[in-house]
Amino acid sequence: MSNSKQVLLMIETSRGWGRDLLEGVGRYAMAHGSWSLCVSDYALDASRHHWLAEWRGDGIIFWSGTTATSDAIRAGGVPAVDTSYSMVAHGFPAVCVDEREIAQAAVEHFFERQYTNFAFCAITNARWVQWRREAFVALLKEAGLGCRTISTAAATHPSDWLRQTQQLAHWAQELPKPAAVFAANDMAGMRLLEACHAADVAVPEQVAVLGVDTDTVLTTLTSPPMSSIDLNAEGLGYEAAALLDRLMAGEPPPEGPVLAHPRGVIVRQSTDTLAIDDPDVVESLRFIRQHAHEGIAVADLVRNLNISRATLERRFSDKLGRTPKEEIVRVCIEKAKRLLKLTDYTLQRIAALSGFKTASHFGVVFKRATGMSPKAFREEAS
Repeated sequence: MSNSKQVLLMIETSRGWGRDLLEGVGRYAMAHGSWSLCVSDYALDASRHHWLAEWRGDGIIFWSGTTATSDAIRAGGVPAVDTSYSMVAHGFPAVCVDEREIAQAAVEHFFERQYTNFAFCAITNARWVQWRREAFVALLKEAGLGCRTISTAAATHPSDWLRQTQQLAHWAQELPKPAAVFAANDMAGMRLLEACHAADVAVPEQVAVLGVDTDTVLTTLTSPPMSSIDLNAEGLGYEAAALLDRLMAGEPPPEGPVLAHPRGVIVRQSTDTLAIDDPDVVESLRFIRQHAHEGIAVADLVRNLNISRATLERRFSDKLGRTPKEEIVRVCIEKAKRLLKLTDYTLQRIAALSGFKTASHFGVVFKRATGMSPKAFREEAS
């Protein structure tokens, strides 16, 4: 007779966060005994909870904010662990992220970049959003700083989408600049970046945007690519599996939620700058980000602003601690890094797309900047 534990995983898999969580559960299951895992989106359908009530197994790990799902799981009578902790007094043991640590990572990231104007953006007002916003606002208050906030209704119809974009665009335009915006998650950050583009608000020069979840699809599809806090969803899944294992062995549940710790900020272009109040430097940075891949030179910046090269270089040195030429090279190298990581393009094509005239010149500059060749960088990143 098999001693394998039958464990149902009710985790939504369309987002990277859910898939990473499942990976953590699987890592625990492989290292600690024999589990038979079933991943079921079917059981997440609120209209089909009769299926869940009829399921016979040993344990459940779930993510849900609905009373119907919780009631159906409770009716089954098997040990269960919640990974959302979005409901109050639902009675289930839970593993969830530490919201204060997430907010602390955001605050420290923005403080390092010398921001003094802060805002929080959400496109839903779920309980976890409220906790995340409250933690961020409280930490800023402790430092004697304020925070503007916005929470728009979810967009479920094309007209809602347009309304939401317009609302976010107006909000972004009205923010005191330069502003540091902490988005509740990567989806909210993506919507805000779209709105900034529509409103001609420069990111990150006027508004820096930091998301949460590190969804590699969302954060790299945005323009510019979005910085995001890595929640360590894999670690959360591992802890959820460990807790379920203890419950299935007959141990009592913990008194409160088990807290998982975020890994920190994955820095991308949306926050990759310092807070700058010089409009000529801001315009130059925007011009560089938009045109660096075209092989521009400092002379192009000077013509665009109609100021002297000496003045521009002095202002760059004062505000950034580097020259305009160094900034052009830095932006080109960052784009090349992304292409090396995310594509199988030839080095010649990557050089051309990143603003270098030849692959050989690209290789020399890349190695000078990173300490390794483009080929070695790609191999290490794969």
